[in-house]
Amino acid sequence: MNLLAEDIEQIGHILAQRYFTEQGWRSTDLRLSGSKIIGAVEVINEQYSRYPYMSRDWYVENSAENSFHLSNRWDKLTVLASLLQTCPDMFDFLLKINDQRSLCIVKTLQSDLNRQQQNAIADARRSGFNVYIFRASVPESPDFELEEIVGGISGRGTFR
Repeated sequence: MNLLAEDIEQIGHILAQRYFTEQGWRSTDLRLSGSKIIGAVEVINEQYSRYPYMSRDWYVENSAENSFHLSNRWDKLTVLASLLQTCPDMFDFLLKINDQRSLCIVKTLQSDLNRQQQNAIADARRSGFNVYIFRASVPESPDFELEEIVGGISGRGTFR
């Protein structure tokens, strides 16, 4: 059985996420949470406009969305949100490694960076982010076995 290209990409995504977890890195799946990061800017702006006696940095550090945006300062959050708006769907993960935030693109050995991703990497680097490219080797035609267990009410069964 041959896998579809999107199946191969999804497996690569799973491998990357497992790798980050095993390394002890904090990570955010931007495919799932990118819009929450952009929305966090609006939420914090609303909170700040209601209660301006607290700094925006305080709201960033104490926001419920902090587990997504991994930011501790307002300027870092706005740079990230701006980049995600400018380059939507270009990055797969936001990583926090030793207090350094980085972005990651997941690719399989069968796929290369396209021009949009190359431009997004350049934009991210200009914005102060390190960028990782996680390349996974995923076979197009994986091996597998299917076993049938036949049986009925009598409880007798045979294995093939």
